[in-house]
Amino acid sequence: MRALSAAGPLRARFPWPGRGALACLGTRPRFLAMAAFLFAGDLKAEPRLAWVPVDLTLLTGGLLAAVVALRVARGARPASVPALALLGVWWLTFLPGVAGAVDSPYAFQKVGTLFTFSPLAALAPLWLLEEAGDLGRMVRAMAGFALAITLSGLLGAGTDLEAPARLQAFGAGTISLGRASGLLFILAALALEDGAPRVPAFLILALAGITALFSGSRGPIVSALLVLGLLVGVGRRGRRVEQAEDALPPRHPRAALDASASPMEAKPYSSPFIPVHVRVALLRLAAAGGLAALVALSLSFAPSGSMRRLESFFRGEYGGSEQYRVQALQRCWELIPDAPAGLGWGRFATHVDPEKGLPRQYPHNLLAEVTLEGGWLCGAATLGVLAAAAAAAWSRTAAPAGRIAFAGLLFYLANAMVSGDVNDNRPLFAFIASSLALLEVRS
Repeated sequence: MRALSAAGPLRARFPWPGRGALACLGTRPRFLAMAAFLFAGDLKAEPRLAWVPVDLTLLTGGLLAAVVALRVARGARPASVPALALLGVWWLTFLPGVAGAVDSPYAFQKVGTLFTFSPLAALAPLWLLEEAGDLGRMVRAMAGFALAITLSGLLGAGTDLEAPARLQAFGAGTISLGRASGLLFILAALALEDGAPRVPAFLILALAGITALFSGSRGPIVSALLVLGLLVGVGRRGRRVEQAEDALPPRHPRAALDASASPMEAKPYSSPFIPVHVRVALLRLAAAGGLAALVALSLSFAPSGSMRRLESFFRGEYGGSEQYRVQALQRCWELIPDAPAGLGWGRFATHVDPEKGLPRQYPHNLLAEVTLEGGWLCGAATLGVLAAAAAAAWSRTAAPAGRIAFAGLLFYLANAMVSGDVNDNRPLFAFIASSLALLEVRS
């Protein structure tokens, strides 16, 4: 009873300010620590943070580890013991690749990060999430950082006398900006679907979409569009579940619970005159038309390099970046059958070597990388964990938390298949753990 009474004032200090998955206000400090850690790699290149004497990833990682340790000391338990066991076994499959790791600074850093920061991103959500609503609180904190990165990229574009070839964020690169704005775009779409205030949600949706286009990063753009298309089907599934619940007999316990809800908890888009599905369709059509108009208007201000990249990509004219990835991927799958135990971490640079001697090389594909360098078992375990997380998130898509988990998991997984090395996927690891935890946390 004492623990329950202590939770009341804590929740009163950090109230829920609004609906949807956009607002970064109303989250809790532990989720701000999680979000800061996940975006630290994008933030630390910001010149205005040059005064920080410690590497930002190390600083935020230490802070997050301290938060988790404090919660464990206070008696917190993992949200899902099976998820903890599954992730632990998965990480054990990364160990065989250590024995064959190449002797280079990049490989040393890769192995060190693989067994420190990356598992921290994967395991921390299990001690941070207590109920399904906590995932929304964590994602709102992530949305706040994504919005800051998006705004920084746009505002930074106006400081140069000449238009940049491609929009960048914090000097960290176009992919960082594309991922941040792509995530923000998806969360804004989810917020509109869940009945958030339409004007701010639509403005953020338009802002994120335009910024993603200006970055010229095709992976995040295509991933966001893919997720948005799947969310349409997910939304239909959620509405079918709601209609089934509405059809329950009056004496059914769940129907009685719905009837006792306050008027402030009414479902979004409810109207006695227009059917729900008609209103939803009209709102989507209006949002799509307005977004298309804003994008068309903004194209005249778009960086020339970004537009050329996108135009050539959608025409099917692939440049050096696409050819590099395709050739690297083909070479990986040629080598994998002869390396059941894996070549060792960092060996892509020595056996494939598309950039002729550079130590920091990777195939820009998570599955190919872990299977080639970590071994068949590591690749199979990675595929199994991804499938388990996707199935867990999909099974909860009738609820807002499930839709958030499914969208975030799919977005970062699609990006992991086309860019970055294994340690660049900390947000993906966080969504994997969150999706698995949803099976057992309180609704």
